[in-house]
Amino acid sequence: MKIVYSFLTFLAFSIFLRQSFAQVIPQYDHVVICVLENHSYSQIQGSSNATYINSLVADQNAATFTDSYGLTHPSQPNYIMLFSGDNQGSTGDGLPAGQPFITCNLGAELLANNFTFAGYSEDLPSTGFNGETSGLYARKHSPWVNWMNASTNGIPSSLHLSYADFPSDFSQLPTLSFVIPNLENDMHDPALLPSAISNGDAWVENNMDAYIQWAKTNNSLFILTFDEDNWVSLNHILTVFIGDNLIAGSYSETIDHYNVLRTLEDMYGLNYCGNSATATPITDCWAQVSTGIELAVSNFESASVYPNPATENLNIEISANKPETIRITITNLFSQVFAAYETEISEGKNQIKIPLESFENGTYFVNISSSQKSESKKLVVKN
Repeated sequence: MKIVYSFLTFLAFSIFLRQSFAQVIPQYDHVVICVLENHSYSQIQGSSNATYINSLVADQNAATFTDSYGLTHPSQPNYIMLFSGDNQGSTGDGLPAGQPFITCNLGAELLANNFTFAGYSEDLPSTGFNGETSGLYARKHSPWVNWMNASTNGIPSSLHLSYADFPSDFSQLPTLSFVIPNLENDMHDPALLPSAISNGDAWVENNMDAYIQWAKTNNSLFILTFDEDNWVSLNHILTVFIGDNLIAGSYSETIDHYNVLRTLEDMYGLNYCGNSATATPITDCWAQVSTGIELAVSNFESASVYPNPATENLNIEISANKPETIRITITNLFSQVFAAYETEISEGKNQIKIPLESFENGTYFVNISSSQKSESKKLVVKN
């Protein structure tokens, strides 16, 4: 097994992965991302107050991620991390210091690569508004505003739009856009509990269903996710992809906002922003690439990690139907890489042992990938 440590090796490895994953992730004409607020997976999944969202989970065009996580608390840093791969120094819900930021972000990367972007925020009082609040609009939930009109990696103020500007002709949508409901409709406002969930569920149905149904047959995608949980469920949230070119079902790999960002970057061949560079893209839910070519089946079939919790050593068992090169990265909750390995596996069951003496106690993710498939396993280390 080859241990990968040098920057140049890691850079070459990143380029290889970008090329490989671009072959398996479809490039959609339109992606709409809707972010809801402050509810855990268990509060939404199966809830009688979220009947529409649960109908999306059961849809034959939906991929549901059952082990999806927010990255931190409170709300604002999660939005910024999803948009840029880093919290940019923001740890609270107040106006971030040092903005407008000039760092890499999803919107600017799309614009620089001849794609289009916009953010639609419900109740935004005017295009390009830069205030912290206005009625039920909250700036903290619209992360692109932090780069608005910046000299580098800037987002033009003309792309900070009200949800009222969301086109009824969906073919006129940007390549990628965010939709942010207001504080009454995003499930956020605790004053509305227990109706917050049903309010948000109804809003998604009334405002997004037409696009969702259209997306299924128009090479487009809808992503529904949450910024964070209710602070008591280890930040476990619901994330659903629904649209064209998806293999329906539930997916148990561990993902977070960085994995979603990385997937979108690979979808459009963009530079990796912040911690998305070391996050594993989501590659197993796509039915076919946008050219209509069926995805190749990976020789890597399944993987397991044990013991869990682990102490001195971690064992990884990988089953394969043919020999293949496997790459393993171990990251913490913030997608920082603690170890990276590359090894050849043979047909049948393969056993790999990784020493953990240098690992501090805590939670990690073991990301196991080939050129056509990836799996992520949560690992607890207790030395």
